[in-house]
Amino acid sequence: MKWTALGMIVGLLCLGIPVGWGMEELEGTCYRFLYEEKDFAAWEVERYAAVAESRCQDLTADLGISPEEPIPVYLRPGRGISTTLPHHNRAIDLYFMRPIDGVEAPLVHETTHILADSPHPVLREGLAVLMEERWGTLFTHPTYGFSLKAWMEAIRCSRRYIALSQWEGREWRSGPWETNILAYVESGSFVGFLAARFGLERLMRALAWSRGGRRITLARICEARFGASLRGLEAQWLEEIEERGLPMEVRDLCRALEEDRVQGFLRERLRSRRPSFRTRSRMSLDLPEGVS
Repeated sequence: MKWTALGMIVGLLCLGIPVGWGMEELEGTCYRFLYEEKDFAAWEVERYAAVAESRCQDLTADLGISPEEPIPVYLRPGRGISTTLPHHNRAIDLYFMRPIDGVEAPLVHETTHILADSPHPVLREGLAVLMEERWGTLFTHPTYGFSLKAWMEAIRCSRRYIALSQWEGREWRSGPWETNILAYVESGSFVGFLAARFGLERLMRALAWSRGGRRITLARICEARFGASLRGLEAQWLEEIEERGLPMEVRDLCRALEEDRVQGFLRERLRSRRPSFRTRSRMSLDLPEGVS
């Protein structure tokens, strides 16, 4: 069969494979960065790519999975939600490659979705948040400079904790901003607990099992793959979270949660800790709506 140029493009689109229309490209081992010359300079993409490739090597070594070919990453200017969903988990729309007001791009998070996904939101987002903390940056959604440990201490201190089973009945990935951040942080912390307790290899097998085409609950996953009840594992996980003698910055985050002013608190904290970005733009800091 002969393929015309147009026919090949249509075929690729039908297969869900992204096509860059007249975009600049920079290809490495793990990623193929695509960008508009008017939005990004070649030198800054090259500098970012060097860091990204190093992080990807660490991530793939940890997960024991490597991409079969470089992952297309569409670099987007300005603020937005980084995601793999429009590309059916075959490519990434990435915002904040050029940090804005201290907020950085969640590339490790999105890469994790492509390498090891799950239809269950707690497993899907939890692993991605955990890997971003390990191999990426804390200065992105949902952590914004705090560790998962610090977030969970503040959530427990503020009595804002929501049981894991309740996230299954909520559309939290597109819900209110503070609900979104609680769901991501709790998922990341719990998946980190599972990885520490049972090992990352066993956790990865649980993710693979969850992709078996059946609708399953987190309780069923825990029973079938970890041999314990969700209630029991959740209790053990929460027992490990400190509620007393917390550092000052965690107590500050706790108060912000109690007073429903988390977004403003994080905005000011990022500005004070990253003053170099404050002078880059006089725009008010609008934290990203999330990642997906």
